[in-house]
Amino acid sequence: MKSKSTGQIQNSYQSLSNIQEITLLTALGTGRNAVDLILELVDFLSCNRLFEYKKEAQQIRRLFCGKKLKRLVLICTGKAMEGIDECKRRIYEEYPEVDIEDIPLGCKDIGCDKDDKEMKKTVYEAVKSYAGPGLVISSGGRKTITQRIIEAGLLYGCAGYLSITAPEDGDKNKDGKKDYKSIRSRTLEFNVLWISGRQFVEERQKDLIKDKIGDSFRSVYLFPGTALDWLMDQQVGAAPENRDHDLAWLKRLPKADLHCHLGGCQDERLLKRLASQLIEDCKISESRCREIRIGIERLLCCGLEGLEPRHLRRFLKNETDHCLTGLKRIWDELGMARHEGTAVLLDALTEEQIALLSRDGRVDPKTGNILWPVKESSWGGNPLKWYMACGDLGGSALLQSEGTLRLAIKDLVDRAVSENICYMEIRCSPDNYTQAGLDAKRALEVLLDEVNKHPAVRQGDIVVNFLVMATRHKALSAMDRHVALALLYSSQERDGARVVGFDLAGNEKVEALGRFEAAFLPLHRACMNITIHAGEITTEEDIWEAIYRLHARRIGHGLKLIQNERMMDFARDHDLAIEMCPSSNMQTNSFIDYWRKNGRKASGYPLLRYLKHGIIVTINTDNRFISDTDLTSEYLAAARMSKGGLSRWQILKLIKNGFKAAFLPKDEKDRLLKKVDQKVFHILLDDVFPEAVTTGGAQDG
Repeated sequence: MKSKSTGQIQNSYQSLSNIQEITLLTALGTGRNAVDLILELVDFLSCNRLFEYKKEAQQIRRLFCGKKLKRLVLICTGKAMEGIDECKRRIYEEYPEVDIEDIPLGCKDIGCDKDDKEMKKTVYEAVKSYAGPGLVISSGGRKTITQRIIEAGLLYGCAGYLSITAPEDGDKNKDGKKDYKSIRSRTLEFNVLWISGRQFVEERQKDLIKDKIGDSFRSVYLFPGTALDWLMDQQVGAAPENRDHDLAWLKRLPKADLHCHLGGCQDERLLKRLASQLIEDCKISESRCREIRIGIERLLCCGLEGLEPRHLRRFLKNETDHCLTGLKRIWDELGMARHEGTAVLLDALTEEQIALLSRDGRVDPKTGNILWPVKESSWGGNPLKWYMACGDLGGSALLQSEGTLRLAIKDLVDRAVSENICYMEIRCSPDNYTQAGLDAKRALEVLLDEVNKHPAVRQGDIVVNFLVMATRHKALSAMDRHVALALLYSSQERDGARVVGFDLAGNEKVEALGRFEAAFLPLHRACMNITIHAGEITTEEDIWEAIYRLHARRIGHGLKLIQNERMMDFARDHDLAIEMCPSSNMQTNSFIDYWRKNGRKASGYPLLRYLKHGIIVTINTDNRFISDTDLTSEYLAAARMSKGGLSRWQILKLIKNGFKAAFLPKDEKDRLLKKVDQKVFHILLDDVFPEAVTTGGAQDG
């Protein structure tokens, strides 16, 4: 078995020792000694016994003994072609068995950038056609041509590079030219250099230290070692003064967002548009809108034009809970549906009021940034409950008609494209979109249809899929409906957007995951991809249940995984991915922001620890409106929450993880990764070799 395996390897790519015929590819120069140089190379590779060489050269020459120099390929400028007949004549006189092929470059000389580009194309094609363990490349002619020959040899494969340097003080003939016969008599003085293809590969491997291998996109390794070191040394998020520069670089990168809730994506601008659309779609009359507004104002003892968080707090008679937790009580007392009341309320409020209410007044009046409380005590108990209340003006409250669903999903895809997101998995709960008479199946069909109509999706600039999501705190009957919907739409063959997985979200303190084992069994029978929100605010036990009871392939947030090193090993060894959402994680927990140094009691964000442990960590947005964020900002937030920031190399690793962890078939994922790899390569090409950008721009102009 061993000998058979060895034979198979040799047949697939033979070594020089097994090659019977040699091809020499070089350039013919234009100097008076150009033909002499070619003859020296032919003498050496033909192992002509008339010539002797020094010991080191003889050792190299033995590599070619017993092999036939079958072909000589000469690349020539127009000027060099003037001497091609003389070169062929002299070689054929002594080596008639050698086939000589000349490849003209089509230009007189290499005198400008255009000549170099045309020469490069010709050289690369020539080397590629003869590439393999029987090809020897060599110096000859112009240095620029030689350089291109070496580049192509390294790229496509060759036996190695041969260089022969003859003595400079040879005897002159009566015409004053170097007497080649006298040079041949002095071959013992020749300096011969041989660099094998194996040595090329070994030298390159030395630059790829163990820590670099497998961490990044494949094309990154085409860059010089110094460029890889630069990627590892350059920190993102290390200093506030570099914020704009860091964000600009992060935005250019192609990205994947695997944890994005449709219901938490609408900002105050879009919420007002959705409210107006829902009023129109549900045919809520102006008189009915006026009646609802009057009822709300009566309960809150405040005109809607001046409504602030304090008015809702006063109604709640509670100073610690989020002001929006009282909305349900308002709708109950007024005897109206949530979607109807929410639409009328938002239609009456300004964008500024909506932002202030959603964030419970915690907005910096100077910058507009959200001021999240640092200490958990200021949240009034469960921080996740406070966080989730921020979305009570949006969420499924307004996604109750075809018009609002189309408006919401189109806006989300528009923004994703502007952020260079190439792949997205959107979490939705279609059964929650049925309060105004819409059917759950129809709701999901509308979302799929609107995505597939999007120009960026049709052009292949972004791939958008869906995860059907259930919640822990709702009745099991609601979960069963979502499970059935996910199974139905994941089993259908369809082009474009589709359902690729199932998610379970909600407050971890409400229900243990073991309760849902039976409900998840149909998903497992159908081999459905599963992701579970777990370990966000409770303990690592919740993550254990997600993995072992519900068989999750990805964990949403997973912040408490750090409490169990053996489970970290399991996650690493079984390629379980962690969907981290830095801004959301900061808001539901208390992590250090190294730009703000927000409190001594804040804990360290586990991202770097997970990365160094080898766990597949991804960066995501979660709820864009609640956290006032986008995916570019989330990468910067992840760096700000990591001591010293994140290196560009680590950022690229996180980027790649987002695509690796996608719920896609392997062939689709491989195609997507190749496409993203190419984009990353060209971005880094501009970073590492910026002069190429300048030159190209000048030419285009």
